[in-house]
Amino acid sequence: MQAFGGPVLLHDGDAPDLLSPASAAEDIGRVSVMLSALDGQGPGSLRLYRPQATAAFAPRDTVLAAYAEAAAAMRNRGFTPAERRAGGQLAVYDRSALVIDLIAPHEEPRRDVKQRFAMFSGAIATALKGLRVDARVGPVPGEYCPGDYSVNAGGTLKLAGLAQRIGRRGYHMGAVISVHPSAAAREAVATAYGILGLPFTPESFGALSTCAPDVGFADLRAALTGEISQLIGIAGTSPQAGWIRGLQA
Repeated sequence: MQAFGGPVLLHDGDAPDLLSPASAAEDIGRVSVMLSALDGQGPGSLRLYRPQATAAFAPRDTVLAAYAEAAAAMRNRGFTPAERRAGGQLAVYDRSALVIDLIAPHEEPRRDVKQRFAMFSGAIATALKGLRVDARVGPVPGEYCPGDYSVNAGGTLKLAGLAQRIGRRGYHMGAVISVHPSAAAREAVATAYGILGLPFTPESFGALSTCAPDVGFADLRAALTGEISQLIGIAGTSPQAGWIRGLQA
């Protein structure tokens, strides 16, 4: 669709269990490198993976007086602090979650920003509904990293948070979906938000498996890939071999 540009290749370079071989900083850095490299033609990348334990601070977090204290607290809890360029607020996640990174070329990426948010969150909700989850788009009271395009279960549990970043000739749509409950991530969010002075209700931190116990990462990846493909055609697959070494060079 016009709002989503293209073309895009499906990344298949992670392990069969979708575990990322990269560090938190490398996974976030990959987005910046690929977005900067887009020339308006493509191809872009759709990647769905399970990340290392990450505390992804947004730009608005890094200017707060307590940022350094919060980052240190996250590191002490085993969540590597990393700075992402997309909006929102701190998101904390680990290998119990699935990350979606859509990086796509677009001639006018600043056009249709809200439409992309609405359609992308709608696609995630539709995929979850297909997995027997009462998925809805919209924030729930007290959620972490609140947003109008969060995806929740039954209007009470946040399952997915979305963020968007605009580049010169493309965009990044990102999402983090909680698949299995992670007490460590929930407690880390509570700690960091307390330090930063941000509201958070722990009971709003949901997980897909509490709604659909039989759904695994492979099932979720297949459902999401199918729905996202309806928005932006997948032109093929690519392992993107060597991208970690490229970030380290």
